[in-house]
Amino acid sequence: MKKTKMTYHDIAKKAGVGIGTVSRYFNDYNISKEAKAKINKVLNETDYIPNFAASNIKKPSKDVYLILPYNNDETANMEIVNGVKSSLTADNINFFIFLSSSESEIYQKDLKYLTMRNPFGIVLLLPKHTSKDLILQIQDIKSTNLIVYNRNIEGVKSVNIDDKEMFKELALKIETDYKNEKIAFIGLNKEDITTGKYRSESFTENIKNNKVQNYLLKQNSFDDVEEIIHKIIKDYNPKIIVSATHTISMYVYGHLMENKIRNDFITTDIGRMGKSQYLTNSDINIFIDYFLIGYQIGNKLLNKEKKMENFFKII
Repeated sequence: MKKTKMTYHDIAKKAGVGIGTVSRYFNDYNISKEAKAKINKVLNETDYIPNFAASNIKKPSKDVYLILPYNNDETANMEIVNGVKSSLTADNINFFIFLSSSESEIYQKDLKYLTMRNPFGIVLLLPKHTSKDLILQIQDIKSTNLIVYNRNIEGVKSVNIDDKEMFKELALKIETDYKNEKIAFIGLNKEDITTGKYRSESFTENIKNNKVQNYLLKQNSFDDVEEIIHKIIKDYNPKIIVSATHTISMYVYGHLMENKIRNDFITTDIGRMGKSQYLTNSDINIFIDYFLIGYQIGNKLLNKEKKMENFFKII
C-alpha cells in the first residue's frame, strides 16, 4: 500500500479533532479515548507515516529505537542493548529501548508505532516465534534503516550468531580431546531453526571418532529435560553430555550433583562470557560475547561495520 504524506492539519480535519489534539497524540500526551480512536482510524485507513523532517532540521541528533520482546533471557539481551548503545554514542544519536511483547501480533503494532515516528533506525530483536505477517511488515518498511539480530530476512540487514560454526568447533574440540566415547546430545527439535536444527545437525555431522545419540526436546525447559535425563543415563550411559542451551546445561548439572554422579561425566555449556561456567561448572564451555554482538549491530546500522573475531570462543 502506498504511504500517504499528510500534515497535522490534514489529519485533524479528517479525524474531526483539533490540531493540538493531533500534536499531543504524536508526542505521547494524554488525550481522550474517543480522539485517539478517531486519529487511529485515519492513520490506519491511509497507512500514514508522519514526516518529522521539519523538526529534525532544528536538531542535529538522530533517533534509534531498539525493540525488545519480553522474555526470560533478559540478561543476554541487555548486554546486546549495551553494545548497541556503546557503538552509537559517538555519533550524536538518541538511543531508546522499546519493550514489546513476545507475541507477534502485539509486536507488529509496536513496530508500526515506532515506524510512524520516522526514526533514523530501528534495531529488531524479534519474538522467538515470528509470524509471516511480521516478516512481511518488516520487508515493507522503507522509511527507516532496519537491522535484525540473529534472523535472516530478505532485503534487511542482520547480525547473526553462527550456530553451525559454534557447534562444529565444539565437535572438533571433543574429537581432539576424546576418542571412542559415547556422547548424548541434548538439544531442541528441528522446529527451532537455530538452537535446534543448526546446532544438532552441525555437531553430529562433525563427530567422526565418537558415537552420538541425539535427544531433541520440544521446548527449552527444565521439565522437558527432566523427562529424559534418567533414560539417557540409565539406558544409554554416555561419557559425554553435550547441552545445546544454557537452560539444558543447568538442569543436567543440577541432576548430576543431586545424584552425586557429576564426576562420572564430561559436560558442556553455552552462555555469556565470564559467568556461565560458575553456574554449571562444565568441562567445556562455549562463551558468547553478547556485548560485541550489540556493538557490531550498531556499527552495521551506521554503515561502519568492522571485521571482528568470532562472537564466541570455546574453552
